[in-house]
Amino acid sequence: MGEMNRQDELALVMEHGYGWRARIGFMSPGIVDESKTLQFYRMAPPGVAFCTTSLRVSEITVDEINDALSRAGDAARELAKERPGCIILGGSPTVVVGGFGSDEVLTQHIAEVSGLPAAAAQTAAVEAMRELGMHRLVVATPFPDPFTDLLGDFLEASGFEIAAIDRLDTTYRGELKHAPLSLGYDLARRLFAEADRPDGIYFPGAPFPCVDLIDLLERELDTTVVSSLQCSLWKGLALCGVHDLKIEGYGKLLRR
Repeated sequence: MGEMNRQDELALVMEHGYGWRARIGFMSPGIVDESKTLQFYRMAPPGVAFCTTSLRVSEITVDEINDALSRAGDAARELAKERPGCIILGGSPTVVVGGFGSDEVLTQHIAEVSGLPAAAAQTAAVEAMRELGMHRLVVATPFPDPFTDLLGDFLEASGFEIAAIDRLDTTYRGELKHAPLSLGYDLARRLFAEADRPDGIYFPGAPFPCVDLIDLLERELDTTVVSSLQCSLWKGLALCGVHDLKIEGYGKLLRR
């Protein structure tokens, strides 16, 4: 679909509201949002709205993640009252804490209680990486222990090889959401250089400030790059029945 002029866009907003093209529901683990919504709207074209709720995780620990998942059904019911076109369960920790296959169990429950199509962001990332032909992964994570190792195990169980994996040296609360993009850039480039024959870079974690690195790193390293939030947008559009968009500037996945 080509570029839309402001007058045409205004006419659609006047008649149908801001989410005239798609409204993507998102269940965010984190209790505070700064970088996630900002990055979503950098990528999303006009007419795509982001309808979010929080599972109220204040610290990324196994106990807090499990406690948050006990509230997922209620959160999905509340989100469904806003009538988005789908629901995406955010977070790698929400999935990997239960091990391989837990994403399908969680999203089936969310779909049943909400009556809406649902997927996990981590599932979307696996699907996207497979579609793009990624196999040997460089993984740059923002997660504290033990979630980086749990994510590596989950990805290997999903059929990928881990060429290199490491985490940012920042706190998840207080530093990550306003961190300069150079931190993710330097980590990804270091891991890519250290890895043996990698064919792609994966940035998990929707709050990780990285979407403006995707296209840059793909060009500089002649590789494929995906991020959690980019994959959530891609999957959410598909679940909402939107298949005619080619989004420039944020990697091969959204240009397809």
